[in-house]
Amino acid sequence: MRRPTVRLRVPTLLATLTLVAATGLAGPGSTAVAGPSTSSAGKPTVVLVHGAWADSSSWNDVVPRLRHDGYRTATPDLALESVAADVTQVRAVLDSITGKKILVAHSYGGIVISNAAAGRTDVLGLVFSAAFVPNEGDSIASLGAGFVASDAFHHLAFTGAAFASPAYIAPNLFRQYFAQDLPPARAGLLNAAQQPLNFPIVTTPSGPVAWPSTPSWYAISAGDRMIDPAQQRWMATRAGARTVELADASHAGGITRYAAQFTALVGRAAHATTR
Repeated sequence: MRRPTVRLRVPTLLATLTLVAATGLAGPGSTAVAGPSTSSAGKPTVVLVHGAWADSSSWNDVVPRLRHDGYRTATPDLALESVAADVTQVRAVLDSITGKKILVAHSYGGIVISNAAAGRTDVLGLVFSAAFVPNEGDSIASLGAGFVASDAFHHLAFTGAAFASPAYIAPNLFRQYFAQDLPPARAGLLNAAQQPLNFPIVTTPSGPVAWPSTPSWYAISAGDRMIDPAQQRWMATRAGARTVELADASHAGGITRYAAQFTALVGRAAHATTR
């Protein structure tokens, strides 16, 4: 992975985020576990795990559709400080829910759910949207070897030491790299919800993963400017995932613009693993 260059001063970044929030673009708050602790009509609970530079509000287009289809959902907010802490957070949510679960992830969340589900019998399936799917020992950096690196990594603003602290994507370039297929207002909501990713996460190796023994599904975002679509196809194929391809989806497009199609994929995973 190419090393990014800091292009935006942190005070400017934080002032921009404050302005965006103040003008009403901030998304609604999220709850770690949404709704009752057990699902209905024999359906598994769907636990949705967000990625880097995001929070659980990134699922705001998917959760209502899942609820309409009769699923209870949980949307934990990750601290994005370390892989280990995020995995522990998701495992705690899984432990708090009675019954079977489907784990769903976007982006970096794919590493988290792959680790959190390892060795569990209550997780029936894994569903990914434009997400990393590691094998044990893989990191975000190593998974990108041989694929096109995102230019967004040249536009990070670190909150401390470069390459050793949490970093944001420059807000003025967020839509260009993360959500280019979304209207400015919708991309603005995602931009305002940015949570900084602690950069050492990029080189942290994955622990044991679930996908060798847990069925998986993958929605490839073919217009993604954060994770090379070719890398997504390779990871999905290696994991033996059942795939759909969203022809022009951005990194965020698969769970926003294509939320109906992605929700249907989650439903197929739930049906296939509970029939």
